This record gives sequence, structure tokens and C-alpha cells, in this order.
Amino acid sequence: MVSVNFFHQFIFISSKMQHNFSQSFFLFPLIVFLLSHHFPRSLCLDDYRYSECNSSSGFECGADLGKIEYPFWVSGRQPEYCGHPAFKLDCEEGEGEYAVIEIMSQRYKVLQIDYGSQILKIVTVKNAFPTNPLVCPESTVLDSILFEYNNSSVRTVAFTLTYNCSADDHHPEYSYNFSCKIGDQDHEAYLATNTSWLYELKNRCEYGKVIDDFPVLERELQGLKGSSDDQVGKVLRAGFEVRWRADNGLCQKCILSGGTCGYDISSNKSCCFCRDKPYQTTCSNRTYSPA
Repeated sequence: MVSVNFFHQFIFISSKMQHNFSQSFFLFPLIVFLLSHHFPRSLCLDDYRYSECNSSSGFECGADLGKIEYPFWVSGRQPEYCGHPAFKLDCEEGEGEYAVIEIMSQRYKVLQIDYGSQILKIVTVKNAFPTNPLVCPESTVLDSILFEYNNSSVRTVAFTLTYNCSADDHHPEYSYNFSCKIGDQDHEAYLATNTSWLYELKNRCEYGKVIDDFPVLERELQGLKGSSDDQVGKVLRAGFEVRWRADNGLCQKCILSGGTCGYDISSNKSCCFCRDKPYQTTCSNRTYSPA
């Protein structure tokens, strides 16, 4: 009886071992096949920088600007390597959400971004909102390496800010009187294209300051119909346009190769984030497009 039971157990164990061996025999070639072949990267996890900076996922900052793309990046919503350090946008709340860029320590509200022509339309935050009192203009300084005025639309004019001036009824053509604030102090001011007259006016005042080469939009200046806070305020609040330079030609090559543009902070150069890893300019041939 014992010998019969032992025989049955031996047959059962042998059968199970043969079944397991059969499974292993077929699994081994499959494992070798999987390890020795490359598959589309859509089956794998993408590089985290590619995923975080891919503009197709749609980063926005205010309804007016649409999708934010390189060289700009949205602070607090994207890592800093998603854009050029000088093109950081801060999303702020005022009359709705709006984007702010800082250029040479001056803060500007971004009114429009044209990626095709690389033109940025901006206005000082202090004069961005019509409901706020008109603030006196300040000297405008651009980072000449990254920005230049859009000469096809921008004209530079001069302002003088005055206080307690002696009377003079002589106002040359294309000079416009208005009032504005510095802090809580009201100032009489003039916008003019005749800079020499503004310096003469300054010398007749207890306080006077001339601001040369202030950028305004040519079309707004041509539409100026007279001296008033509303008229000159409209010119100031319309802002001006600058053209930016930030390796956008290289960025287009990166996009065409299937990558997304970014910035290598360690080398201070733009780069191309691809599905497998970052490259200097374009993705390699082994970087596959999305499925």
C-alpha cells in the first residue's frame, strides 16, 4: 500500500517538473528577444525634462497671451530650465490674470507675444491699468544683448517732469501738456519731440527732469489730438514693442526633430529636450515621435 502511494506521488511530482520545465523553455527565448530589441519610446517613460517643458501640454499666463512657448517660461508652473533665464514670466492678479517680465530691474506687463516675428509688446506695470492714476514716465533701459526696439512701430520721444515753473505761453508744435504722479506728488509734465525746448522749460522750474528717448508706439503718437491727461495717458498705456534675440532659429530645428526647447543652466546655452535625453541642438535619429 505504501509503495503504491509512493509511486503515485512520484508520477505527480515528475509531471509537475516537466510542466515547469516546458514553461521555462518557452519563456527563455522570449526574455532574450525582449532584451535584444529596441522598441518605440512611446512604450517607455519620457525624459522628465521633455515631459515638463513640452509646450503641447499648454502652459498659460492670462487669457490674452495663449500658450507660452520658449524662450519664455512661467515661474511657479514650469521648471526654470524650460526657458531662458531672462524671459521668466510671473503670473499676477489685477484686472484678471496677467504676465509680468522684468527687464533691467523694470517690471512690464506683457500685452502680446508674436513668436513668428519675435516681437514682444509691453507696458510698465505702473501704467498698465486705466483705472489707476497716471504715473510719470521713467527712463527705459533695455538689455541690448537680448532686446531691441521694433523700429518699424516704435518712436522715441522725450518727457519733462516739472514743478513750480515760471509762466511761458510758448509751446512748440508737437508738445503736449499733461499731469502725472510720482508717489503722492502731482507733477506737470510735457511730452515733446523737440528735446531742446524741454531743457529750456526745465531751467525755468523749481524742479525739472528730462527723460530722453522714451519709447512709444508711432501709431499712438500720430493719433494724439491734444494736450490732456487722457490723450497722453492713452499713448503711455499703449506700451511699446521690442524684438528679442534668444536662439529661436535653433529652437525651430529642435522642434522639427521631435524635441522641445529648453535651457542648459550649467552651460548657459539653449538645448533640445528629447524623449530619451537632452541634446545640444536636435534629437538623435533614435528619438521616436509620439505614437
